Amino acid sequence: MSVDPSHYLPSANGGKPPLLKLQNISARPELNGRFGQAVSYSAGRYVVAVLDATTAGGGNDGNGNAASQQPTFLKLKPENLTEAGNIDQLRFGAGMVFASAKSYISSPATQEWGQQIIAKLPPALRQRMTPNHALIAAGTAALSIIALWWIILGSIFGYTKLFVFMSLSALLLSVSSPDWVEGYKANKPIKLIARNIAINFPRRWKENLINMTGYTNISDNLALASLVIVLLLAGKAVLAPSSPSMPPRMPSHARPTPPQYDFEHIYKLGYDDGKAGNDFRASLPDDIIKYNAAQEILPEQDQYDVGTDYDWPYNPSSPPLPRSKKSSLGMGTILSMFALYRFGKDLVTSPDGRLLLDPQIVMAKLKTVEPWRLGMLGISLYRVVTALRSFF
Repeated sequence: MSVDPSHYLPSANGGKPPLLKLQNISARPELNGRFGQAVSYSAGRYVVAVLDATTAGGGNDGNGNAASQQPTFLKLKPENLTEAGNIDQLRFGAGMVFASAKSYISSPATQEWGQQIIAKLPPALRQRMTPNHALIAAGTAALSIIALWWIILGSIFGYTKLFVFMSLSALLLSVSSPDWVEGYKANKPIKLIARNIAINFPRRWKENLINMTGYTNISDNLALASLVIVLLLAGKAVLAPSSPSMPPRMPSHARPTPPQYDFEHIYKLGYDDGKAGNDFRASLPDDIIKYNAAQEILPEQDQYDVGTDYDWPYNPSSPPLPRSKKSSLGMGTILSMFALYRFGKDLVTSPDGRLLLDPQIVMAKLKTVEPWRLGMLGISLYRVVTALRSFF
């Protein structure tokens, strides 16, 4: 008998057990839809630790002490368990983040920060503020400042360049976070922290690449090449010159400003001349007599060199800008290729890394894929095919 028929244990997943969703439990239907992780397997059943957001998020009891609540352990059959989908994992992760944030805000150290903020306020506001309200106000002010700087820098350098630069910075910081967090806690000098980050970064990058792709046979050279490619693509996006958003205006010829008079006044002048027997246009102002509206409609002779022939060729005043050549193999296409690769790898491999080419197993896995994920894969496939067609 297999010791792990469904490959739910940590040993079959590189020490990281998958998040499981409980289902079809008739004895305790309130457990259906809950989440957990398999701990062991014996006698045809998995021992599952039932988790909730508070337990998994490491909540406290409101006094800064770790929560004494422990997960509930149950023995369940394999058919009562299924791996949580992406939406379920996202929902569970959001609950963990909310529980962790709530636990962090209620800790004594954070509440002390709130008291310090209140102490700096005018006396009239101190009585109306609580530590939680002060922390929320401070967070809102900080987010407003960040948004203001984002708008200013985006209008200067471009929002696309700013987004790529911030994404690259966040990526590098997240990969090197174990080193600078450890150095900060140990009060190491900045130079020593930077040296450790530079030494350990290739190894950290390779480890994150393995965790992200699920492919363990990544060599050091391949990991380094992927880092260089990411840096080159990001540098190209950041350093590329911005194209003008509006086409340049063509020089226009100055036109005489038509005279401005009241129509009824001009009509009355002509009517009075007619009644008095005066010559035509005798009372009209000189600027109206000299003004020729046809000159404003007809083009100047030197604008179209066609003589007296009025069958003019089409000559737009502002020709469209030439379309810039864009590379079809951009970051979006690379991400689409990676999404297709990851989907195909998950489709033909088991959780322990074995290759599964049985058509029945592949079709069974396809039937369990969420419709929204199939739609995203279709979009990714279309983008990759469109990019490849540009090379032929």
